[in-house]
Amino acid sequence: MSYEVLAQKWRPQSFSDVVGQTHVTTTLQNQIRSERIGHAYLFWGPRGTGKTTVARLFAKTVNCLNPTKETEFEKVVTGEPCNECQACKEITNGSSFDVIEMDAASNRGIDTIRDLRENVKLSPAAYKYKIYIIDEVHMLTTEGFNALLKTLEEPPSHVIFIMATTEHGSIPKTIISRCQDFDFRHINTEQIIDRLQLIANDEEISADNDVLSLIARQSEGCLRDAENLLERLVASAGKELNTTNVEETLGLGSSYLLHELTEAITGRNLAAGLATLDKLSKQGIDLAQCISQLIVYFRDLRLLAIDNQLEEHIQSPKSDLPNLKEKAEQISVERLSRIVKILMHTNREIREYGYPQLQLESALVQINAINETIPLDEIVNKLIEIEQKIETSETSSPPPLSNIPQRNTPEPTQNIDSPPQDTEEPKTHSQTTTEPEPEPEPEKNTSTSNSVQSDQAPVRSLDELPVIWEEAKAILKDVSPLLIHGIFKDAVPDLDGEDRIKISCPHGSFSLVDDEARKNITKIFSDIIGKPVQVELVKGEVIPSEETDEQPEEITTTPMMRRRQVEEDEKIRPVLELFDAKILDTQ
Repeated sequence: MSYEVLAQKWRPQSFSDVVGQTHVTTTLQNQIRSERIGHAYLFWGPRGTGKTTVARLFAKTVNCLNPTKETEFEKVVTGEPCNECQACKEITNGSSFDVIEMDAASNRGIDTIRDLRENVKLSPAAYKYKIYIIDEVHMLTTEGFNALLKTLEEPPSHVIFIMATTEHGSIPKTIISRCQDFDFRHINTEQIIDRLQLIANDEEISADNDVLSLIARQSEGCLRDAENLLERLVASAGKELNTTNVEETLGLGSSYLLHELTEAITGRNLAAGLATLDKLSKQGIDLAQCISQLIVYFRDLRLLAIDNQLEEHIQSPKSDLPNLKEKAEQISVERLSRIVKILMHTNREIREYGYPQLQLESALVQINAINETIPLDEIVNKLIEIEQKIETSETSSPPPLSNIPQRNTPEPTQNIDSPPQDTEEPKTHSQTTTEPEPEPEPEKNTSTSNSVQSDQAPVRSLDELPVIWEEAKAILKDVSPLLIHGIFKDAVPDLDGEDRIKISCPHGSFSLVDDEARKNITKIFSDIIGKPVQVELVKGEVIPSEETDEQPEEITTTPMMRRRQVEEDEKIRPVLELFDAKILDTQ
C-alpha cells in the first residue's frame, strides 16, 4: 500500500474525533438525531480547521445504514457514522456516486452550475441523500451564484448542499440567507499539542512538549498545518526531534540568540541588540520569523504584566513561565504595548518593502528610544494637589473688603489719593464698603449648610445686604469655586425693589453668566435671607472718575501684557511648569 501522509491518515472519522469545533459538531449531531436536517449549509473559517472533514462526516452520518444503537430499553440514533457499512466506506474512500465534491476554484463558471441544476433532479444512486460539497465556494462568479440561487433555496428533498469557504465576506448575502451558517475557528494551541502528542506516540516519534509547542505556534491555529510540519520535521531530522533541529529545519532563530535579543530589548542595550541581530542574519535565519517570535514573546509579557492570572493564555512554553513572570514585573504595560506595535509595524513593512535586517535594526532603535510616560492618575493627583493649595491660600488670606470697589474703578491710584472720590464711591457701591467686619462670619458659616443658616435667622432684612453678600460669597466658594473667582469676583449687589436684588457683574466675566450661575446665587440668597427673593444678574458699567475726563480705554492692556500677567501669576505658574505649557491667548 502506498504511503499516506499524516494529515490524511489522521483525518477524523467521527464527530467526536474533530478537534476544537464542538460548537459545530454538537449542532449537526442534534439535527441528525432529531431528523431536522437542513437543505443547505455554509461552513466558513480559517484553513486547516476541519470544514471539508466535517462536511464528509455529515454526508456519512445522514447516509449511514446503521445510524442507531441498541440500548437496554430502545434503539437510539447515535448521530455518528458507524464507519462499517458500505455507505460509510464508499464515502470515506471517495467512491460514492451520491456524494459529489466540487472545487469552485476550477469550476466557477455558469455552465458548471447549469449542469449541477440539471443533475440535482436525479434521485440518489444508492442511498438516502445526494450531497454536493462545494469547496472554496467564494471563487464562483457572480453569474454562477445567480444561477445557483433558486436551486439552493428550493432543492429537491433528496439533495443537501454543503459549501465551504475561507472568505465569508466574499459570499453574496443572497446565498448566505439561504444557508445555515457555521463558523469554524482557530484551534487552541493546547488542543493542537494534545493532537500532535497522540500522533507522535502512535507513530513512535520522540518529541518533548517544547518541540510540539513550537510546532503548534508555527501552525497559527491550523491543525492540518501542524500535522504537515510534524511530517516535514520527521522527514528532515528523523524521529528524534529536539528544539535545535526543529529551529534549524524551520529557519527559526536559535533559542539562545533570541533570548539574547529579548534581553537586549528589555534592558535598553541597543548595541547588544544590534550585535545579536547581526549574528542571526549571518546564520541565515529568517528574520521575518524572528519578528513573529518576538511579537509572541512580548505579547505574553504584556499579558503577565497586566495580571499574573493570565498565564494560561500565553503561547510561550510553560517552562519559560517563571522567567516571563519575573520580566513582566520589571516593564510597564504601556512600554510593552508600544514594543508590540513597533514590531507589528516592522513585520508589515518587511512584507511590503523587504530589507528585513535594516527594518529590524530601525525597530530596535525606536524601541530603545521609548520613554516611560507619566501615568494619568499621577497627573490627576498633581492637579488636585495644586487646586487644594490654591483654595488653602485663598481661605487663609482673603482679600480686604476695601479693595473690592477699587477693582471696578478705571484708575485705582486716583481713588486712593482723592478724598472726594472716596466719598462719592460708596454712593454707587455702598453695599460692599460699609461693613468691614463680616469677613470672619463667612469662615464661621462655611462648614454649615444653608438650612442651618436659615434656622438661625428665619427672615433677614435686605438692609443687611452687604453682610448677606459676604456670607453668600463664602458659601459660593464651597459650592462652586469657579463662580466666585469668575462671575462674582468683582460683582456688586444692589436693591431693586422689596424682594429683588440686582447684581452688577464685571464686563469681562459677564459672558460667563449662565442658568447654573443664576440658580446657585438665587438659592443661596433665599436660604440666607429666609424667604424667596429674585436675583437679576446684569452687566456692570464702568464709572469714570469725576476729576478727569479721560476715557477708561486709555488704561486697557494689550494681549501681550495680559498674557505676561497670567504667566507670572503664582497660581497658574505651577500648572504651566507641570505640563511644560504656555499661554496662547487670554480673554
